[in-house]
Amino acid sequence: MRVLQVTPYYAPAWAYGGPPRVMTRFATGLVALGHEVTVLTTDVLDEDHRAGPAEEMLGGVRIRRFPNLSNGLAWRRKKYLPRGFASALAREVRRSDAVHATDARTYLTAAAYLAARARRIPFVLSAHGSLPGSPGLRGRVKQVYDRALVRPMLARAALLLAQTEHEARLYVEAGGRPDRVRLLPLPLDLDGLPTVRHDGFLRERADLAQGLPTLLFLGRIHYLKGLDLLVEAVEPLLAAKEAALVVVGRDDGYWPVIAQRHARLLDAGVLRFIGPLYGDERFQAYADADVFCLTPRHWEETSVAALEAAAVGTPLVVSEQANIPGLEASGGGFVVPLEPSAVLGAVRSALERSAEMGPKAQALVGRQHATPQVVELLETYLEGIVVRARDE
Repeated sequence: MRVLQVTPYYAPAWAYGGPPRVMTRFATGLVALGHEVTVLTTDVLDEDHRAGPAEEMLGGVRIRRFPNLSNGLAWRRKKYLPRGFASALAREVRRSDAVHATDARTYLTAAAYLAARARRIPFVLSAHGSLPGSPGLRGRVKQVYDRALVRPMLARAALLLAQTEHEARLYVEAGGRPDRVRLLPLPLDLDGLPTVRHDGFLRERADLAQGLPTLLFLGRIHYLKGLDLLVEAVEPLLAAKEAALVVVGRDDGYWPVIAQRHARLLDAGVLRFIGPLYGDERFQAYADADVFCLTPRHWEETSVAALEAAAVGTPLVVSEQANIPGLEASGGGFVVPLEPSAVLGAVRSALERSAEMGPKAQALVGRQHATPQVVELLETYLEGIVVRARDE
């Protein structure tokens, strides 16, 4: 198969979180199975830098990067406006068997859908938690956009890939055909995990007292990520110095709010913010934590960070908005309502049972999220729609 992947971010744009990692694993995994993959993406990298070169082969994948009109707009507002993208897309679609896009409401996704429809090429969408609406004016704008483009796109898509049953329902509620929705777990490269574990890494980096149980939040410091909800829920543990919470991630402008609200916890040394960690360092942080916690306000579905933490044997406490299918049944963590008492109770239980829960979380990721088996399932789905398109 010749698969065209369209995504605003791709390797090595790791500062943009989980989606670029997932799409990179899909692309390289399909190449490993013998397929041809071309990626059309933008030049985002991080707040101050752009990715390059404009075209390269990486992991057997042909990548074409197009310069955004504004790197700052892409970083702060997730508005990706790549120059030269549309004309290149029209040429690439003509030589593709399927088009796979990510995120529901970007210019790239809209252009990819329209180009695929014009050429009668099967269109595939991985929403990656982007389907829910928003409150206020932004939500009203989304409703207009959805009626004009998203609902028709979902109705005509050949394949809608969902991480969870909740996301599968959202596809249908937003206009997708139930028979086009398929569950596909997020992939994780288990063979690439660090083999050397530095016990004490997180505690040393955060300058914590020895022996203090450690909770870890890793993600963007943003209102939607719900860090404030997590701090408020576990504040009794922190105030009693029964645990510390270490915050890892890039600040999207929300940390000053949390720092002002919880100055006493910061002064007591039980709430620490150490900024972003990448590469092996983030895995060292996961491995040194007693419990990984994530309580987003919005439905982001499965969290790559949570999967990575589980993969190194750290138990999880996540809200329903960041569910990992099978987590509670496996005994590797808790999925709780976004209520302070529920979060606090789950964290207390996870701390008490950390040693037994961690290996169970690790086993779940190995069974369900290893990249080769996830990509093989994706291959099956893609081959099915390509054959169907040829027969129609």
